[in-house]
This record gives sequence, structure tokens and C-alpha cells, in this order.
Amino acid sequence: MQPLDSPTAGPGTNPGTWSDPGTAGPLAADPATTVQLGEELIRLVKLLVAMRQYAPALHPAVDSTHYPALFNLVKDPKRVSDLAGCVHADVSTVSRQVTHLVKHGLAAKVPDPDDRRAHRVTLTEEGRAVIERVTNSRGAWLATVMADWSEHDTLTFLAHVSRFADSLEAAKARLERPDG
Repeated sequence: MQPLDSPTAGPGTNPGTWSDPGTAGPLAADPATTVQLGEELIRLVKLLVAMRQYAPALHPAVDSTHYPALFNLVKDPKRVSDLAGCVHADVSTVSRQVTHLVKHGLAAKVPDPDDRRAHRVTLTEEGRAVIERVTNSRGAWLATVMADWSEHDTLTFLAHVSRFADSLEAAKARLERPDG
């Protein structure tokens, strides 16, 4: 499989990996455009990672590695194995994170109603408060970063980012299917 930052990676370049079997015909975008987009996405990810050091500590026991697990517990409790799938990490890593979050009162293990031998992880009230603080802090930071953007530009960017994330999820699901 081609790496994400490979100039040749893209739909149709390697049948069975990046090609979309449901798509026929020419690419929607010029290959030079998608190469440039790949470069900008890599730059964006690197900048986002670099900016983590400036993020305010909103809870002394929570670092940036814990947020994916916390945010994936907002809607409903999950088994550790399901949570690992949601955050795209291995079960042992997520299990250690959950143990840390439980130890610090941000999450709790509750009996699984479908299987009393198993447990699900749920947010505590303190965990929900951390999520709310993170969400508000991130929103304020983005407002500052995008202060010179119009509401229309911001909404357009939001729509495109959402669509791109949906496309990535769909591509991942296709690649994970056994018939691939």
C-alpha cells in the first residue's frame, strides 16, 4: 500500500488499495492538485501536532493522548475494545488510558448490560466537565486563529473538512473489509 505522503498514492494508482471500486471514469481533481493537497495536509498535521505544546492544561491528569478516548465516550459507554476501534489504537494502549482516566475520576467502569461479565467505560461528571472545557477552549482558539475569516469562509471550510473526514472514514471502511 502507498503511504499517505507518497506522490503516487491516490485513487486508481494501485488497484485493491486506494482505488474505489464504485468509481468509474476520470479523477475529479487534477493529479497535480491532489499532490499539492497531500503536501498541505501533511503541513497541517505537523502544525497541529506542534501547536499541542501551547494548549492549556485543562486537567492535571489529562494530556493530549487521552482526549480521543474521552471524546469517544461522550455519547455512550463503550467496551475498551470498541473504544480502541473508535480511536484507531490497540486495545492495550486504550486499556492503559482508561485505567489512568478511571484512577483520576474522569471515567468509570460500569457493568455491561448485555454481558454482566464485561464492563463498559463511561464518563463521570468530572470527565464531562473536562470535555466541555476542552470544547470551549478549542472553539475560542479557533476563533482567534481564524479571526480574519468571514462566517461564510468558516462555514465553507467546515463543510469541506466534514466531507473530507466522511470520505476518509468511507475509504478506511472499504480497506478494512475482508474482500477489500
